Amino acid sequence: MQIMNRAMIDGFLKANAAARKPMERWTKIARSGNWSDIVDMRKSMPSADAIKGTNLTCFNIGGNSYRLIAAVSYQRMEIAIVELLTHAQYDKKYVR
Repeated sequence: MQIMNRAMIDGFLKANAAARKPMERWTKIARSGNWSDIVDMRKSMPSADAIKGTNLTCFNIGGNSYRLIAAVSYQRMEIAIVELLTHAQYDKKYVR
């Protein structure tokens, strides 16, 4: 898979240095991914969850410390990062 919007990762890591290792692990897995759908993706990324009512996927990263929101195109083999948040930022913005 090709990862789009990688600058978002770099910016996030500047403010959240502890996320570096978990993000490197996620990036390595994502780049080597050759998935046909989310069920297939979850075999190597079990924390990936489709966000109901959207075309987005949420990845729990670093033992659920960080959340990466992305649009995944299985046909084009692309993961377009939309948002990268700490767990607290995610809860504040999305959990009601």
